[in-house]
Amino acid sequence: MSLRAIRGLLIDLDGVLYIGRRTIPGALQAIKAIKARRFPYRFVTNTTRMGRKTIAQHLIGLGFPVTPSEIISPPSAAAQYIRQQGKSRYYLLANRYIQDAFMGLTETDDHPDFVVVGDLGRRFTFDALNRAFRLILAGADILALQKNRYWTTETGPVLDAGSFVAALEYATGKRAVVVGKPEQAFFELALAELNLRPFQVAMVGDNLDSDVGGAQQAGLQGVLVRTGNYRPEHLTESTVKPDLIIDSIAALPVHLP
Repeated sequence: MSLRAIRGLLIDLDGVLYIGRRTIPGALQAIKAIKARRFPYRFVTNTTRMGRKTIAQHLIGLGFPVTPSEIISPPSAAAQYIRQQGKSRYYLLANRYIQDAFMGLTETDDHPDFVVVGDLGRRFTFDALNRAFRLILAGADILALQKNRYWTTETGPVLDAGSFVAALEYATGKRAVVVGKPEQAFFELALAELNLRPFQVAMVGDNLDSDVGGAQQAGLQGVLVRTGNYRPEHLTESTVKPDLIIDSIAALPVHLP
């Protein structure tokens, strides 16, 4: 299948453009080719280890032409959700580098409205989880920046925030509100920035469920790359069927109009 009707792209980062400090072969050339053709795109990521400025700096360090405004990540979606609920008080169980996304809201451990859960890496300790657990039992809702089970590093797969969100859900009996991929609201936020309709946009990612499946549920086309989190067995185990499968993002430009 080709993408000849597509007028814009959403492109995942980790596992699609790079893994850790290693660039996917041909990824830089692909992005430069897309940019040279003035093809509209946004980088969309579920990472909550870094804020948008830091993500942009990492990409620039790898040679990618990018500005923070071209990156859409869950923290800004979470802050938007809190405001939409008419609330302002949150507790952050996530990397503090993302705190600038919550400007104008109140961070507190005194009866917050939401416990915001993102990536903490090795700081996901018993004490950190137990503190969040007690705040949720006291009335806070769980607001998950994403719910990925794991992500792939240069040394292998690593537990992601979704594993700890699931632990808090099980312990408290509450279901988390998720604002990152694969949630439709996240894709709608990205579509609004591109000013395009869902059928005009394709999502390029390495995660069959959150990237491809989430995009298709929101009306977009889903392109799966065989890099990063890609596993052949996922295709046989999942009901999600990508609109296009390519070896890597290096092969993407030839499929575009």
